[in-house]
Amino acid sequence: MSPDLALTYCRMIAQTLELDDAGLTTLLEGTGVDAVALQRGEGFIDWPGARRLIANALALSPRPDLALRTGLRALPAMHGPMGMAAMASATLRDAMGLFARFNNTRTRVFSTHLREDRQAITLRLDFIEPGDYAVRFLTESALASAFACHIVLRGRPIEDGAVHFNYPPPEYAALYREAFAGIRVVFDAPAVALTLPAHYGDEPVPSHDRELLWMAVRQCEARQEALRRHGSLSDQVLTRLRGEPEPGLDAVAEALHISPRTLIRRLKAEGTRFQALRDRTRAQRAAELLGLPHYTVAAVARELGYTDVASFRRAFRRWYGTRPRDFRRP
Repeated sequence: MSPDLALTYCRMIAQTLELDDAGLTTLLEGTGVDAVALQRGEGFIDWPGARRLIANALALSPRPDLALRTGLRALPAMHGPMGMAAMASATLRDAMGLFARFNNTRTRVFSTHLREDRQAITLRLDFIEPGDYAVRFLTESALASAFACHIVLRGRPIEDGAVHFNYPPPEYAALYREAFAGIRVVFDAPAVALTLPAHYGDEPVPSHDRELLWMAVRQCEARQEALRRHGSLSDQVLTRLRGEPEPGLDAVAEALHISPRTLIRRLKAEGTRFQALRDRTRAQRAAELLGLPHYTVAAVARELGYTDVASFRRAFRRWYGTRPRDFRRP
């Protein structure tokens, strides 16, 4: 199963572009989606189709900030039952937790994780696919949407915090600062994330409604179960392995409500092994971190849980056929 994206988000791209019929035809060329499905459908587009749609959209847009503008219009109500559950939550922390918990009911291109310490509460996005133009587009739009949603959920502007992008500032970086007015924009970060002050988590959501919350959560759980039945076990394991800290076999099996032995057997039936999936996750993370100038090879090794740099170098050569320092050379 390839990662996919709710058609709602594709529809918002078309709306941001303000296309006529000819433009809509160009936007959908090669995606496998027709105009009726885009305008009325509630399903998903697969990842190859989503990448093609994003490429078409970028070619049609006269401005470089299409993804940012699309994200800013993706307010809670645009996120289906997940957004309704967030709006009905008691506190901002609860709302952020629901976004993290039910993100996979809207997209499987990235997973979302919530982390909190004494200083900050952080919503982190982990992408399944390697970074390219489509992943960068979704990074921009997803963080812009998260920013806009939290303004709506608070009922007033966000006056502190930061958005973190795991790539260098683009030529239009000034437009990021316009889109995220009031908070810091950080490039070359180790992860994609929205960070807010920890005390924001305790703030009440003005639209809290306990009955609506219950109904929306039930809808999200039903969608999650339906998607789980159609997804491969390997996909589910990969999603779990992107958590922090990286879980082991027993922890993943427990999260999936099966025994470790059953997990091993079912992965074998899909033609893979738990170690292979863990290596795949670590290889992708290693490549991402080595692309950041302030990460040394030793720092990447520590981040991935290796006790010594030599072990990481051997693993990296097995993954990519070269040394980490050679991989990062321009």
